[in-house]
Amino acid sequence: MENYIKQHEENKQVSMTGARAFILLLALKEKPRSFEEIRQLLRDCGVADKQYSIDTIRIDINTLKAIGCDISKATKNTNNQYRLLDQPFKFSLSSDEVSTLKSIYRKYVSKTDISLGNLLDFHKLFVNLSEMVEDKEIKESLLGISLLRHENIDILSKLVENETKHNKLIVSYKPATSDLCEYEITMDKVEFRNNKVYVMCYNHTTQQRMMLNTSRVKAVLDSLFDKASDIGLDVVVQFKLKNYESHKLEENEMVISENDGCALIKGRYFNEFIAVQRMLYLGSDCIIEEPNLIKTQVINKLKEMRVLYGM
Repeated sequence: MENYIKQHEENKQVSMTGARAFILLLALKEKPRSFEEIRQLLRDCGVADKQYSIDTIRIDINTLKAIGCDISKATKNTNNQYRLLDQPFKFSLSSDEVSTLKSIYRKYVSKTDISLGNLLDFHKLFVNLSEMVEDKEIKESLLGISLLRHENIDILSKLVENETKHNKLIVSYKPATSDLCEYEITMDKVEFRNNKVYVMCYNHTTQQRMMLNTSRVKAVLDSLFDKASDIGLDVVVQFKLKNYESHKLEENEMVISENDGCALIKGRYFNEFIAVQRMLYLGSDCIIEEPNLIKTQVINKLKEMRVLYGM
């Protein structure tokens, strides 16, 4: 099907118009949006380019109107936003179609370097779809697809919003072994790994770097601007990597030199634990040059594994 669409530009155009209209409907169902917000959303979803204009959005809105949607014009009275006033239908999805949607989603997430922001977008999509169907079992099935279904989405959204700003946050947190407490943290990034979401941060309260499980963050109490809050990636590891072209380097890793398929790599990592896990992941192709501390930790971890598995 993909090859057929690529070979038939007219069909591809029809597909893009339909995709834009579908995304636009879901977006307006969520809240009123301006032209700039719609254009950016469609570009982020990969169905619009830089040439997407006010004339194009009229085509997409007319597509929705043709199927019975009532959408207001973006005027001064509507704060220059398009508003979905009414839509004439409910989606009907079978359990097999929901299963297919879940399978595609899980396959995409497992094979893609996906950001938490993208996962939030998918989560909102499934919520919107669940609101557009009437069958209760289908609603529950759609809400069960998202990997973030057990997370507090409001809290995650606040964390993602502050991620790139490296702001200081005051959060209410429930550690596994103690009572609810307040932490003052400087965020580095929010990361999805092993089906859990973690906040990589410096904890000013305990004066150490930490990975906080977001399921234990009970509230974001305050956000404070801190011009000195850029905490960076402190653990630097230099290592040789054989067959490096077969490995996908992370954004914080760079090739210093290369010779006969073996590359000298410098990587910067959030803490020692993540650095060690990365070296172990690269396996026998990885030869650590420095620092000796990380080399020793990797060796000790391999010895522990050898004892554990009786090798």
